[in-house]
Amino acid sequence: MEIPKISLEEAEWNAMCFGCGKENKHGLHMKFHQEDSGTVKSEFTPGENHQGWPGYIHGGILMTVMDEAIGWTGHLNNIYSVTAKIDVRLRSMVRVGEPLTVSARITKQTSRTLEVQAKITRPDSSLVAEASSLQFIIQPPKNDRF
Repeated sequence: MEIPKISLEEAEWNAMCFGCGKENKHGLHMKFHQEDSGTVKSEFTPGENHQGWPGYIHGGILMTVMDEAIGWTGHLNNIYSVTAKIDVRLRSMVRVGEPLTVSARITKQTSRTLEVQAKITRPDSSLVAEASSLQFIIQPPKNDRF
């Protein structure tokens, strides 16, 4: 896979990002924070426009939510990366309007890649979906955290 040449200045303020962009009227408008453990989290309640089967959320939306969390995991650690590979397991269907939490954490880092795991859970901690991802680093970390 060719590593793209991306302007980080433009990416940093991309208000049209489908996952987190504030100005994308069709986007998910997700906001992420990092916990002391290094885990990145966001709350998300899918709406009617996220349906696949009537009344249930499309699996692609759930995958997108995890991919966004995976990207933010690097970003909040000052590592800019793109998804090279993602393995997803959908474990439960989600109804429209059901509140969810997505979380992700780095499990391994090399000079060129990150491995990240993500999951989506309900408020009762039951598992909805999980993913493992390989990320290509497009800019090395700005600190010596790893």
